[in-house]
Amino acid sequence: MTEIMMSIQPQWVAKIMNLSKRWEMRKTRPRNKGPYRVYIYQTDGGGVIGEFVCDAFQEVGPGEITRRVLRDTQLTEGEAFRYANGKTVYLWRIRSLVCYPEPKPLSAYGLDRPPQSWCYVKGGEQDAGPADQSAGSFGDMPVMREA
Repeated sequence: MTEIMMSIQPQWVAKIMNLSKRWEMRKTRPRNKGPYRVYIYQTDGGGVIGEFVCDAFQEVGPGEITRRVLRDTQLTEGEAFRYANGKTVYLWRIRSLVCYPEPKPLSAYGLDRPPQSWCYVKGGEQDAGPADQSAGSFGDMPVMREA
C-alpha cells in the first residue's frame, strides 16, 4: 500500500480522532493507484500521532459544497469556501483509523521536516506530489463526485 504523510492542524486531528470528521479536504490528491496508508502529522510539533486508510476520493467543484460536505469535513461554510477559493477540491475518505499510543518522529518516515500538505513516504513515490489535475487521470482509484 502506498504511504503518505499528511500535515493536519490539531483542531482537525481532534475531530478525526473522535470520529466526527470522516473526510479531509485538500486542494490536491495523489496521482498513483490506491488505497493509501495516510500517516497523520499533527502540525503543532506533536509528531506522527496515527494513521488511516484512504480508499476513495470525492471531487467537489466550485459551488458544489453541500451541507453533507460540511458535515463530513466538519468545516463551516465560510471555512470551506475560503479554502476552495472557487476551485475544485478533493475529499479524502478516512477509514480504519489507528491512534498511536506515543507520537512518532518524522525521521522514522525518512523526513526531516513536515510536508506543507502531504507527501509520499517510505515505499511511495518519494519525488511525487500533487497530481497534474489537467491530465484527468487518477489511475484506478475511485473519485466520487458530489451529487
